[in-house]
Amino acid sequence: MGKFDNTEEYERRARERSQAEYEARQKRGRERTPERETGARSKRVDIYEGLNQVTLVPAGAATGRRGKGVGFYCEVCDITLKDSLDFADHLNSKKHLYAAGVKEKTTRATLEDVKKRLDYLRKKVREQQADQIYDIQKRIAERKRIEEEERAARRARKARKLQRQSAAAHNDDNGNDEVAAAMGFSGFGGSKK
Repeated sequence: MGKFDNTEEYERRARERSQAEYEARQKRGRERTPERETGARSKRVDIYEGLNQVTLVPAGAATGRRGKGVGFYCEVCDITLKDSLDFADHLNSKKHLYAAGVKEKTTRATLEDVKKRLDYLRKKVREQQADQIYDIQKRIAERKRIEEEERAARRARKARKLQRQSAAAHNDDNGNDEVAAAMGFSGFGGSKK
């Protein structure tokens, strides 16, 4: 008897294994992620991430909504939406919140929560004001330094220009006198006497 003679046994095992995998997939699909409270988003939704970029998508992707295609893709729901308004509506929809495991109802803020938030915002504003004052002083000092460097550079350019002009005038005067003497001119008619 050969190794593969008992094909019915192998077929039965394969069917049982595929059935168990199918049931596990079905069960996984129905399980919800643990719910968490609805709150403010911790990061901004970047609808411009694909702007001015070329993305290759399958040929049939433009027609369907399921899977990644042309438009805005939601990874949680595995859906592609055609414009940013639909995408924003989808992010706030019951279907998306359910798939993301977020409760639709918000919790009521306690007095302590409000006080903590106000303290945090006051502290943040104070830090920004302190940074702003420091930044203004720093910017004024930086601007003065830049202006002084520009003045020094202008002075140096002007000095070099004057030096070149005086050297050129000195060289031109000597050259013109020699040419005028060789040709018999006393001058080039600069003044009437």
